[in-house]
Amino acid sequence: MLSETDITLLVAAQSLELAAQDIYEVVVSKKSKSDDEQALLVLMHSHHAAYGQTLNGVLSKRAATRRNEEAYTKFFVMLSDTSKLWSTLLELENTAIATHTAIIESLSSAKNAALLASITTVEARHAAMLATLISTDLDLALENPAQALVTQ
Repeated sequence: MLSETDITLLVAAQSLELAAQDIYEVVVSKKSKSDDEQALLVLMHSHHAAYGQTLNGVLSKRAATRRNEEAYTKFFVMLSDTSKLWSTLLELENTAIATHTAIIESLSSAKNAALLASITTVEARHAAMLATLISTDLDLALENPAQALVTQ
């Protein structure tokens, strides 16, 4: 059984995943990238959808009922500058990584911490790949300046 604290933290993680899923849905629907880039965007969208569904299964009746609207609005506005698509998505992934890492540190359930860690690992790969689309600077791929959306 999940503690109330773990439920609150996992709902925060899930609502962020729902926001990420919706942001990727916006990007994918524009169909403005090459076939390879479009396939990559579809793949990342499917990852975020799967993470939201997985967390929904863990939380059951306590699952998030809506996306993190603050995160969604922030990244949606950033997408208005089409020249910054990749950097916007990189910031989104880095924000998810920072947030999930902060949540992992506060979870009492080792099983759910491991689940969220597995999600974070893939999001870190997303971030590293997105960084390589922006620059050859390795620091951009390896360093995460984003702030977590939750406090410990």
